[in-house]
Amino acid sequence: MIKKILYTLILIMFLASVYIHGNAKDIPLQDVKALLLEEKTISSMEESSDREMLEFMNIDPAALSEYIYFQGTEALSVEELMIIKVKDTAELAALKDAVEQRIEDQISTFESYGPVQVAMLENAIISTKGHYLFYSVGKYSEKYKEVFFHAI
Repeated sequence: MIKKILYTLILIMFLASVYIHGNAKDIPLQDVKALLLEEKTISSMEESSDREMLEFMNIDPAALSEYIYFQGTEALSVEELMIIKVKDTAELAALKDAVEQRIEDQISTFESYGPVQVAMLENAIISTKGHYLFYSVGKYSEKYKEVFFHAI
């Protein structure tokens, strides 16, 4: 009987740990960035600055643990790739809201003259796992998501 209780407690602790951490490895985003840069498709984007992160995403980089943010280089490009790592998973909901607002704003901007851009935005990927938020818009979004989730 004591063994059953002990095994049950161990199982509960294990499941709680998996649930809390979302089963994601704690790896530096620079390692993920290196893997993404191996993908030749990312060459159509360039890494953005803290100022651009604040301006375009309305997210203060100083409040984040780590992030990477790439934007398309062409004038009418809506391609974006952003991965954020936070200390507290409670922050992810507000960050996800900011990303969704960015998508809505972009759709409003392009809906009258950019059907290709609108279609890309409507197929944007937003996903969270553990302490990470993944966001991507573009024709290679699925590939970037695969690389990221394989890394963590």
